[in-house]
Amino acid sequence: MDQMTELDENGNPKKPVKVNWDKLNPAIEFNGRAITLPALPQKMDLDAAIKALNRLKADEEQTYDLHEMFDAYPTDAAVALVKAMKELYGWASPVPTPGFFGPKPPQMLSVKTGWRDEDVIQVPLGSFRLPGVDAPISTAIVNNTFIVYGEIKKKHRHLILELATLARKILKEESIYRGKPIRLLVDDNGDLLTKMPPEFLNVEDISEADLIFDDQVRSQIETHLLTPIKETENCRRHKIPLKRGVLLEGKFGTGKSLTSRLTARVCELNGWTYVYLDRVKGLRNALEFAKKYAPAVVFAEDIDTIMGERDEEANDLINVIDGVVTKGQEVMTVLTTNDVNKIHPVILRPGRLDAVISLKPPGAAACERLIRHYAGKLLKADASLVEASKSVVGMIPASIRECVERAKLGMIARRDNKLDSSDIVVAAESMKNHMALLEPKAPEPTSAQQLAEGLKGVLINGSHDKITQIHEKVVEIHGNVV
Repeated sequence: MDQMTELDENGNPKKPVKVNWDKLNPAIEFNGRAITLPALPQKMDLDAAIKALNRLKADEEQTYDLHEMFDAYPTDAAVALVKAMKELYGWASPVPTPGFFGPKPPQMLSVKTGWRDEDVIQVPLGSFRLPGVDAPISTAIVNNTFIVYGEIKKKHRHLILELATLARKILKEESIYRGKPIRLLVDDNGDLLTKMPPEFLNVEDISEADLIFDDQVRSQIETHLLTPIKETENCRRHKIPLKRGVLLEGKFGTGKSLTSRLTARVCELNGWTYVYLDRVKGLRNALEFAKKYAPAVVFAEDIDTIMGERDEEANDLINVIDGVVTKGQEVMTVLTTNDVNKIHPVILRPGRLDAVISLKPPGAAACERLIRHYAGKLLKADASLVEASKSVVGMIPASIRECVERAKLGMIARRDNKLDSSDIVVAAESMKNHMALLEPKAPEPTSAQQLAEGLKGVLINGSHDKITQIHEKVVEIHGNVV
């Protein structure tokens, strides 16, 4: 027991008060670096402090289960944890050492942080020790979630919380996926392949000058697809939802993949995450991923592969597009198809899709721009492309590019180093003949089909000559019978 003399309002001594620190359960503050003893209702003496500290020590020696989860893609969270450890403990080498990790180092996983070869960092998966923490902690990926777990003493809890808090801050500010163009890999069921992290896409070689369409198509792409990405703040200010659905439809080679790559580049330049998905079955999981890194665009190819009939799979996709996954989120869904007629009409109604953009073979003006784009500096500055443009009208951009490549041989044959319009025209004729050979031909009618056509003619406007022809045909097919 300790005693303290209190003074009344007039400054006169009051009756001494006995203080039982055991019953008061004093709040001794200990943050791992300093101990602060209580000073009220009176300053704690050393004996009371020793007893309180012993109680605190016993409490701090108790163990508890550590279980920290991170709301991010596993490899992203793992990289953030490594960066946090480096910042707190000066750990710079990706090679585990017994002094840092203990006698049995964990598995080191190489994680790509960009598309370049040198963009890689190693992260630990398994058990290791942290400086100042007696018991080991472990990292693992469970159900597509990165977790840090273990059984540690209460006195070390602040160290783990400090590490986890810093890792979450790094995730928010330095995520390896946010604002980057990536490709998600999914299996036949549409599930993410967690053993194969997202692939980074290199789209630095494309610009808006590469996107050449007829003016109307170009305007639709700019308005419905690129403007929300470029003018995000304006859209928010005018309360235009950034959760959008866009369908690009057109036959193979009309520019859907080019539009996809340009969209990825525009996203990268404007802080949006771009997620490319080559299996539309994985759309739900891709959208779940995109929610963590919004604003984001999810680009899914060939929707017609599962939207031909209104079955359970199609209904699930419709619900996904309607926003079950991304309701209230800034996630744009862009779908493509090579044959819009294969898509069930229910998916096409306004309100479900904000825009359907038809990519068609370019007209004459766009053809000229494509020829100049693909020919580049090889084209004579004063070359007139009127005839060349007419010769490729109706071709898809991929075929026009091939025409320009073939025209280079004509240039070389003329012993010139500049392309001429005539080179393009000759190449275009060659291309048309080539493509004509690939067109399916109607099979020759069989004898029975010819007979059926003859009978049809007799029924419509029969004549003696027609009947005679049919008889001759019957004899030819079956022999001379009566």
